[in-house]
Amino acid sequence: MPIFLYRHFLYICRKKKDMITDSKINTIQAKIKATIAKIEKEENVSISFSSIKYNSAYYSTSMKVCTTEKNEKVNSIYESICSRLGFTQNIIGMTFQGNNGEMIITDIKTKNRKYPVIAQAKNGTSYKYSVDSIKRLIGGDKLINRNANLNKLLGND
Repeated sequence: MPIFLYRHFLYICRKKKDMITDSKINTIQAKIKATIAKIEKEENVSISFSSIKYNSAYYSTSMKVCTTEKNEKVNSIYESICSRLGFTQNIIGMTFQGNNGEMIITDIKTKNRKYPVIAQAKNGTSYKYSVDSIKRLIGGDKLINRNANLNKLLGND
């Protein structure tokens, strides 16, 4: 190998350690998540990251902060969102059998018109569903009402 190519190779290797790579992002995200875990516990919230965009110079991501408190104001907000989508009750937290086993409804993205309901599998993978498919998978409005009223009677908010 000519000396010029060898020096160029060493230069690239030294510069590569300063570049943003998958492993560097994972290390940084792990450190951020460790710090955020303390904040989540103190402030009674859950914090999650969305997808990451990166190149060799920088990376960007966004964070979502949700309250974990169960109170009337939070429930009324979810109920109004669900009613705007066509559900008769708050469906957050309801479970159903999907293609990947038991799924739990974790979120509603109101800006996503076609697939607004987000459900999570046991392995942590999230999937998007349409309102009609959720109604079909849960069992329709009558079953949704029955389950919601039963949970209220039993105190399982």
